[in-house]
Amino acid sequence: MKQPNQYVKPSTSTTRITDDGSGYPHGSIRFNTVNVRPETQAATDVSVYVEALVEAAEDYLNGDEWREEAMDRTPCEFRPAGSEATGQQIITMADRSVTFDPRKNWDNQTVEKGEVLAGSIIFTEATDTALVISHRATILDHNLMAGFTVQSMEQTADKMLRDIELNAAGKVAAILATAPSTESFSEAKPTGKPVEIAEELIDLMTTHVNQTVGTSLGDFVILLPVSLVAVLERAAQRAGLGSIEELIGAGVQPYSGTDHGIFMLPKLFTSLSYRERQDGNIWKIEATRNPNAQGWDIEIMAVVDIIANGMVKVKLTEDGLQIAPVAFPLVTRITLS
Repeated sequence: MKQPNQYVKPSTSTTRITDDGSGYPHGSIRFNTVNVRPETQAATDVSVYVEALVEAAEDYLNGDEWREEAMDRTPCEFRPAGSEATGQQIITMADRSVTFDPRKNWDNQTVEKGEVLAGSIIFTEATDTALVISHRATILDHNLMAGFTVQSMEQTADKMLRDIELNAAGKVAAILATAPSTESFSEAKPTGKPVEIAEELIDLMTTHVNQTVGTSLGDFVILLPVSLVAVLERAAQRAGLGSIEELIGAGVQPYSGTDHGIFMLPKLFTSLSYRERQDGNIWKIEATRNPNAQGWDIEIMAVVDIIANGMVKVKLTEDGLQIAPVAFPLVTRITLS
């Protein structure tokens, strides 16, 4: 027996006549509905959505395309599982004075500054802190009850990967901010129109080029807060250029999170060392059913070492018989106050 006000799903070609009580029909509404076809059921199946999303992320992150883009963004390497990060040895091309912890030489004199002469060897090693990139997103069943399209899934994947990129770069910036080989400078924050701000920023970076590891901005990758991207993009547009890279003349990697300043990473040195897993992949992507939340948990993980500690041997005595390894500034950091 039909209950009062009970909804009855209209079937195919069901017709309802509307009447205002006068006995004369005033119109009709025809409902044409059919059952969901088997080939369209995937559009509302959350497990199919998650499987496709994971597969797309797996193909991109563990493919050649991502590795090529990673090398364009920052100086990096991809090392086999179980191996150590590759340090480098670079010969300095200019004299440089460095300060270090006070040390005493054979004459019991305290030495705080030493000369690094041209031709000296700079050694690089990983920082004490490695970065574990780990992001998790929960896709709830009810969010996809209305279905999805390929285009909507692509937009979701692009936004997810973009957020991971910016967040991971922010974690790298936090590590570099406290690294012994990071040389920091504080400058006044430029103000004015975007073009004026961009010009002042470029002037600041040019002024602080580390001549020991580069001679121009093109020898560096610029790690900068995402808040500066819009300003630099506008300045590039006003100059008739297509990108920030063309405006600055160097590679650019934005980062999100806490503003740690602008970092200039020398291209001659490997900055990031990604660890491959036993299967040869850098990224681990997992999808796990979360029954408590009635959804799926997607986790994307990777481990990377920051090779930003530079070491050089400095003479503590004039005869050069007594030397000491000290931190050498490789990365330049410009904070805007």
